[in-house]
Amino acid sequence: MSRIIIDGATGEGGGQVVRTALFFSALLGVPIEIKNIRAKRSPKGLKKQHLGIVKALQIITNATVEGAYEGSTNLIFEPKTLKSGAYRINLGSAASISLFLQTILPLSVFVPRKFLISVIGGTDVDKAPTVDWVQNVFLPHVEPLAKKITLRVVKRGFQPLGGGIVTLHVESRLTSPLFGLEEIKTFVRNFLKIDKAQQGERIEKIRGISVAHKKLQERQVAERQRLGAYQYIKEKWNRRVSVYNQYVDADSIGTSITLWLTDTNGNILGADALGKKGKLAEIVGQEAAQKLVEDFETGATVDRHLADHLIPLLALAGGQMRVPQITSHLKTNIEITKQFLGDIFTLEGNLIKAS
Repeated sequence: MSRIIIDGATGEGGGQVVRTALFFSALLGVPIEIKNIRAKRSPKGLKKQHLGIVKALQIITNATVEGAYEGSTNLIFEPKTLKSGAYRINLGSAASISLFLQTILPLSVFVPRKFLISVIGGTDVDKAPTVDWVQNVFLPHVEPLAKKITLRVVKRGFQPLGGGIVTLHVESRLTSPLFGLEEIKTFVRNFLKIDKAQQGERIEKIRGISVAHKKLQERQVAERQRLGAYQYIKEKWNRRVSVYNQYVDADSIGTSITLWLTDTNGNILGADALGKKGKLAEIVGQEAAQKLVEDFETGATVDRHLADHLIPLLALAGGQMRVPQITSHLKTNIEITKQFLGDIFTLEGNLIKAS
């Protein structure tokens, strides 16, 4: 089978190209070559979080791989069949577990029988959604495709040291691998419906989790993050927010807050923010609340992170979703998906449809 050549400089030219291309390559069993990896980023080339995905997929698919090293701008990935098993991956430092799961979580439901993976890295880090967002916003959209999915945060990992541990356990609906795009599409469409054209008439609930290192408990940092979020949403929407406070042990000191809402149409949107030294905890909470309000008030049925995460599943399931805005990041994801599945997307304003 000839390789699909992917230009890593497509669109915004970042790590999204790598994650999406590897997802489809592993799922469809199609060899790929990615050139100019992260050409528009500094430094260029593969980072630890991308190498973690490559390493995991190499084992899970028994793939032949060339160019899998930090800083590499050219990667060849030739997968075989997805196979069940128990795996352990260390991303190194505080590389994002959430971005690792952007590829691995939706792919895991196609692994026959049982799949278990333990990942070490960062759970709440810059330029990535928090693991709480993955659990409460992304995971519910993947769950229908499996008998059972359990995503557990064993330990938190903040920057710079990381050291967080997350386990993913999937009981598949499949007893043997699927072969070919039509088989895969049929399976997905039997269990997953993505019809997100409109928001519900009202918001049902707004929930969240405010997390801080246990050394910050005396200063009530988790409570103050919650207060910042509560005050902002009270002012904007006159709504209550149910936020759970959690103090944790971790190798580095850090904080995060994640919020999510559900509406009467079953849509889930989320937002998050990270604390940092010198930044008021109340401002952290306010930032997360502001993102959530901004995204929802565009009329969107998915948030800015979920829009990217759902593109591959939308492509397989067919359907529609209304995004906060059509970003270059989102366009890039669509372009890479097209290289595997063809020209299946149409855009009508901020509504994305897949046939």
